[in-house]
Amino acid sequence: MSNVCKQDTNKVLLVEGDNDCHVVMALCQAHHVPETFGIYQCGSDDGVLKRLNALIIRPNPPEVIGVILDADKPSVAGRWQSISNKLKNNNHNYLLPKIPDPDGTVVEPIADKPKLGFWLMPNNQDSGMLEDFCAELAEPKSLEFARECVEKAEERKVITFKEVHRSKAVIHTYLAWQDEPGYPLGKAITSQALRPCSEVAVKFTNWLIRLFG
Repeated sequence: MSNVCKQDTNKVLLVEGDNDCHVVMALCQAHHVPETFGIYQCGSDDGVLKRLNALIIRPNPPEVIGVILDADKPSVAGRWQSISNKLKNNNHNYLLPKIPDPDGTVVEPIADKPKLGFWLMPNNQDSGMLEDFCAELAEPKSLEFARECVEKAEERKVITFKEVHRSKAVIHTYLAWQDEPGYPLGKAITSQALRPCSEVAVKFTNWLIRLFG
């Protein structure tokens, strides 16, 4: 059976890793998003940008390419600039807006090149990653207590995670308290431990529908 996170299709969504893939699938299931596209996990942020370029320059490129990237390196503005530079340096004459659309960016096709879409985790406006997006699906009071627990662990010098991974520590602390502790992010959405109807989740799935039709 083919890997559901390695779908090389005519309408394709490029993501960094398996967690991104399964979060997308869980949200699509919850919001009944039509199955009009495949998902391809590229292994890293650089892998996403390299595959984006490779698909655009194919003799028969996909009809639509969506891109999901974390905005933690170094910021939303920095990530958007890296996308713009990648397209410009490879002579792809797309007209990107100066800043990402808060509801998810959609770029119309040009000269036999695909329609493009971009979602910068968590919400196209703040610096962060997939786990910050998932934090917006958590129950706020419980999530705040999870943050306090992580801070207490830090004060007691029992943590070893890097600062850049703080949001990972918080969300997985939160998930450790749920009915089935330790679910991965996608399954946590399916089980409703993370709420699929949160505002950012609705914006995200609406972007998918706008992009892929």
